[in-house]
Amino acid sequence: MKRTALLATVLALGPVSAQAEPCAWAPKQIVSQFLDAFYGQGKVRAAFMAWVDPGYIQHNPFAANGRDAAIAFLEPFVAAHPEWHGEIKRVIAEGDLVVVHSHVRWTKSDRGNAVVDIFRVAGCKVVEHWDVLQPVPETSANANTMF
Repeated sequence: MKRTALLATVLALGPVSAQAEPCAWAPKQIVSQFLDAFYGQGKVRAAFMAWVDPGYIQHNPFAANGRDAAIAFLEPFVAAHPEWHGEIKRVIAEGDLVVVHSHVRWTKSDRGNAVVDIFRVAGCKVVEHWDVLQPVPETSANANTMF
């Protein structure tokens, strides 16, 4: 009787799947690797395929959700701006969130934008993204830089 009850329980639960290995990388390391490939090397597709979850949630109102949508949105932009470059100024991490402060330029002569990206990481992948951009002005009311 016990054997029948055990068999019924196993069948009801369905096939047993192996437990996924825990991620050996910290969220800050994952985002740093992702941005090195994306910002540093300009490899949009490779960066997203390696480091971003297919169900990627995007909070930028100009881009759709999903890894494939991000690639489709960013690849033409990067191709149209061959001098585009992002220089990371600081990376701050707490728990599963990573904040990156960068100087992004469309051309070498462009003053560019101060950009803050916020990434949420789960299971060794970037799963969610927010960003804010502020143009670097020609003049400033103070002598401080934006970086």
